Amino acid sequence: MVGVVGHRNPANQRRYDQRTTGERLADQVTARFGSWAFICAQSAVVVAWIAVNLAAFLYRWDPYPFILLNLLFSTQAAYAAPLLLLSQNRQAERDRIKAEHDYRINQLALQFLIAWHRDAHPPGCDCVRELGPAADDALAALARDLDPLVSPPVAVAQPAATPDRG
Repeated sequence: MVGVVGHRNPANQRRYDQRTTGERLADQVTARFGSWAFICAQSAVVVAWIAVNLAAFLYRWDPYPFILLNLLFSTQAAYAAPLLLLSQNRQAERDRIKAEHDYRINQLALQFLIAWHRDAHPPGCDCVRELGPAADDALAALARDLDPLVSPPVAVAQPAATPDRG
């Protein structure tokens, strides 16, 4: 999907369309570090390294306790850890974007449901009179929860005037 432009979800736009070269590289490296193929290949290399060093009578390049092997693991960990953290931070950012997008969609859907409900029932219906203020309060609370610094709040639908037929 690299180079494909036009994702509709904001999280996917950030994930695929707007990545820097460094972010693409970090994603590729962490995808390989987190695979079973990498774990199996690394395990095979370690077993072969130890076996060759234990079996060789001459030219032991890393005799027991395998200091060079430990140095290689430390170097690998020193580079892998920051890359994994970069990838996790980017995943958390994508999750925040998706959560905000889902929140806005849910808020809009709730507004449409309230408007539909009011239009579908007669003005004197008890459910409209009783549930209307509670729904408006819920929408107002949702609008307050959305951080106005991140994005402007979604307008809350105003209740329709219902005559009291009491």
